[in-house]
Amino acid sequence: MKKLVLSLLCVFSMLFANAQTVTTLSVEAGLGLSTWMGNNGYNSHALFNQHVGIGVDIPLNGWFSFKTGLRWTSLGAMYELPENDLKVNQNYFQMPILASLHIGTKRNFDVVVSAGPYVAYGAKGKTYQTIDDVRMSWDTFNDGQIQGVDIWKGLRRFDAGIEAGVSLDFPVWMIGVNGDFGLCRLQKNGPRNVGVFVSAGYKF
Repeated sequence: MKKLVLSLLCVFSMLFANAQTVTTLSVEAGLGLSTWMGNNGYNSHALFNQHVGIGVDIPLNGWFSFKTGLRWTSLGAMYELPENDLKVNQNYFQMPILASLHIGTKRNFDVVVSAGPYVAYGAKGKTYQTIDDVRMSWDTFNDGQIQGVDIWKGLRRFDAGIEAGVSLDFPVWMIGVNGDFGLCRLQKNGPRNVGVFVSAGYKF
């Protein structure tokens, strides 16, 4: 029994050895893929997109922390149709609200598993339609018309969903992967956003 207790103490000591104990600020940037899912989203193709922003990591104890921040996140999708192509770009101000579990290692970095909701507001975006050699564009979040004829129903600006990810948290740098899964429809009976990003950050 004594050996078991000592072994457990050693394990917990190792886990807490590199646990974060101070609030940190960071700048982050990432590249990844975004597309749509759900109604009218199954035939969409992924776009390469990016995000950039600032983050705040507030420790609650040796294991858990609260993470938030503000990002400029680009999402969207592409449709390749027989006679025309449609490319939809969406740019959001996005705020994650995450609970994070920090697992210390012997190599002076933490493995951090995070999950929680996010909220976002569509700030700007362009939609491009190419028919043969003719290319048109309009604002993604506004209705589009040509000579009074509706050609596009603007996407809803508000979005919210679930974010989950895992990262390696070094003393100054961090690198990880996260996925965003939208819960709000972009249009009535329409699709939802989904994106996966690989990110790197610098901590202050």
